[in-house]
Amino acid sequence: MATFRLLRQTNASARFAQVTVEVAAASQHEVEVAATASDEHRWEAELGVRWALPDSLSPTRVTVTEVVVTDVDTGVGDVYEAAAHAVRQALHVEHQVPYVGFSDPRMVASWLTSMCGRRLDAVTEARHWYEGQREPDSASLLNAWLFFEYAVPVGLHGHGDQLYLAKEDPYRSYDMDEHGETRVGQAQTPDVLSGFIGAHLVDGAVIFGHDGDAVCTGLVLRFDIGDLVIGTLDDEWVLAVGPVPADTAVHWSVQPFVRSSLC
Repeated sequence: MATFRLLRQTNASARFAQVTVEVAAASQHEVEVAATASDEHRWEAELGVRWALPDSLSPTRVTVTEVVVTDVDTGVGDVYEAAAHAVRQALHVEHQVPYVGFSDPRMVASWLTSMCGRRLDAVTEARHWYEGQREPDSASLLNAWLFFEYAVPVGLHGHGDQLYLAKEDPYRSYDMDEHGETRVGQAQTPDVLSGFIGAHLVDGAVIFGHDGDAVCTGLVLRFDIGDLVIGTLDDEWVLAVGPVPADTAVHWSVQPFVRSSLC
């Protein structure tokens, strides 16, 4: 049995979730959420467990026995992350990536809804540089972090045709030896993301890709100054102001905007 308590408090935001799991050998990976919790938090707990179970691990049955949240400090992704860390702790394993990201469209839509009405205070980007130069905008972009007011920063990670959101702080710049360097800093003009700093998010939509409705491949962020499209296609970033670019639209399906779907 293992319990993980996610707790973060700053002047601008707070996070809390506590998840307890029990693990046992099984014939295949199995997840059961036996804890008393809302449907939303049960769903997050199950997905968080599945994120943490490595394919190389012997078949394991994971039972979520307890989920503790608060009405004020628990937000989208908190139970998910606590569940993932609880499983890692119980199995003494590390995930292949250092962050805990979610791509489930239902969770992403909930996050979008919770961000509507907030100002985008800042954007931090990680970009690849080589011999003092970098490729234009999306070609050099590695990761981006969105800082909405009174919210935990959210990192955007692209893998193939899948976009992951991770509630995290940006990592630091680092050297890549003969391959150049990764520089992490504030988004700068004329790059696309910099143009939306200071704008308010009024609506948003999830984008599906080749894998249908199983995962999120991108977002349409509707600000009071216009639409921002950000997503990943064939392991390349897509950034655009306005509608989805025509050459990308044939591969993507934009879902209903979250605020419109509530009307």
